[in-house]
Amino acid sequence: MHELTDPAPKLEPFFIEYSSIYLHGDILPKDADVPPEVLCLHGGGAEGRSSFLLLRHVLLQKYLISSCAFDFLGYGGTSGASGLVEQYQQEHLNQTTDIVDACFDSQPFSIVASDISAGVALQLAKSFPVRQLVLLNPPNDQDVTGDTPCQSVAMPIEAAQTLAYMNSHPAVLLKIAQLVKNTLHGNSRYVRCNYP
Repeated sequence: MHELTDPAPKLEPFFIEYSSIYLHGDILPKDADVPPEVLCLHGGGAEGRSSFLLLRHVLLQKYLISSCAFDFLGYGGTSGASGLVEQYQQEHLNQTTDIVDACFDSQPFSIVASDISAGVALQLAKSFPVRQLVLLNPPNDQDVTGDTPCQSVAMPIEAAQTLAYMNSHPAVLLKIAQLVKNTLHGNSRYVRCNYP
């Protein structure tokens, strides 16, 4: 097992063409040529996938869990317009489908999704071999029932600040990393957690 003080593993960047624009992403691998175990979907924060870096490093260094993340159109390193709120879910689902097809080699994976991406994660679980969902601060009106085991984590902040909150509260970050590990190695069903 790696210690959190070990040198940070190298991110493997990728670029996937989508509607004449390249989606920017990266894989934090455990082993070469093995698909990642977790897909991280950022929410409404402008930082995009970079807001998941701390969690992803903890997952790899503490629990040997590899991950993949990318920037939706108009976020982080990916150019383009982010679209109207009404259109984002289908557009984000289409982008994520292309990423899953390119990076996961039809292998089962889990999803950690922040705020508005909870709906995208739930839709992906209907079409791909998704093992588990961990939804961070999903919208209150989001129906999280379904066949895929799901953990939902509520936080006392507005949705767009979910990952910034997690990154600035180490105890919350470590609890969420533990939750992700437990969902990958357990038989959990739907649970709703509240973290202060």
